Amino acid sequence: MLYCALALAACNGDFDQRQEVAKTQGFGASSVGTVVNPDYSIFIRGTVSSGGAVKGAFVTLRPVLADGSVDWADANALGTGITFDNGIYQVYLNNHSYRGPILVEVKGGAGVKGANPATALTSKFHDMRSDHVFHTVVPFYDGYSVSLVDASPLTTVAVARCLAFDGSIAGVQGGISTGLFGLVCQQVAEFFGLDRIRGAVPADYAASGLFGSADYYGRVLAALSQVAFNLGVANTFDFWAGMRLDALDDGELNGSIGLVPNTPVAMPDLGGANLIGTALRDDFMDPLNLERLAGGDNTQIVAGSTLDDLINLLDTVRDVDTAVRTYDLTVRVPGTLALPRGSVHQTRVAALDQIGTSINFHPYGDSAGPSFVEFAWVSSSPANVSVQQYGRISVDAAAPPGRYTLTLTIQPAAGQTYVTGPTQVHTVFVDVP
Repeated sequence: MLYCALALAACNGDFDQRQEVAKTQGFGASSVGTVVNPDYSIFIRGTVSSGGAVKGAFVTLRPVLADGSVDWADANALGTGITFDNGIYQVYLNNHSYRGPILVEVKGGAGVKGANPATALTSKFHDMRSDHVFHTVVPFYDGYSVSLVDASPLTTVAVARCLAFDGSIAGVQGGISTGLFGLVCQQVAEFFGLDRIRGAVPADYAASGLFGSADYYGRVLAALSQVAFNLGVANTFDFWAGMRLDALDDGELNGSIGLVPNTPVAMPDLGGANLIGTALRDDFMDPLNLERLAGGDNTQIVAGSTLDDLINLLDTVRDVDTAVRTYDLTVRVPGTLALPRGSVHQTRVAALDQIGTSINFHPYGDSAGPSFVEFAWVSSSPANVSVQQYGRISVDAAAPPGRYTLTLTIQPAAGQTYVTGPTQVHTVFVDVP
């Protein structure tokens, strides 16, 4: 089978956690930037970018509940910290027993600043106030430190879109899960002409000291900053807040919220023609634009180049709902589980799309939360071994010893239109001693 050839851990009995490039690593691994990875704790690390470094922001790691909802209670936070001047954060977990997705919340406050490429000369840093927030997600925390968990206005839009699904959109309920976040990140990336927004740090077009190298990602944020500037938005974080709220209300960046928060400016439809690409080419990259500190001017754009293609795409009419993905393999739980009576075992089953020939994957469906892919279980003896919501295998306290059979069918969720893929049937044996 394809998944055995590509996902080694699916064949040797261990679940493969190599989902896209949110990498897990053991103690003592190398660090990013100037922070040493200590060998005494477990951390989540990444970079926060507004088109340049976001410094002094407050980072909170929030647990995700079984139904995909976020636990917003500060008392239950998994860890807190701040971003350094280069935008990097490293937050230690205070609950090493937690397993599952983690929402990374980045909030502003007194003294918090974020760089803006569109005003990099006269006003390089804008205030990120307490009503401004960025989000991203750790797809699945499994007990090890995780790096490359990067936040930006675009990952924030992806999280908001995840939360916007209410059953009427694509036939799925909203929430945070490995599958929802993986698929939506790819939809948002495609909407902005990018190959990915997870596991990538935008290039620093504000010349603010950010450790970013994803060139076109940086140009898109610079273009959006320029759109905000052209519209008369004084603080670019109000525009980023508008994008989050616009995605949160109906899953799209269509200007449906009315006004950019804290301003009298109309929120634009970012899928409209001749807006983002034009702002990038004719305004940000104008040779006479003294605010631009990086990125070259528009006389350097070669017709037919990838940059020219990006600009042209950003100027076309686009709809984030049209992005459809196909999963091509399934990483699954072991074929045999030994579970004592009265126990509950949380499975981790994901439908994935492999990225090229690498070992990195985009997750499109996850049995442990809301998903675009269905994971249907049938037990040979439901009274003794059953499967509860989100793939929790439960063994009855009075189950007779023996082997029980679970049949798992994986297929695209009924009614949704974003994910396609083959129907796969797997057998899981549960041995009760």
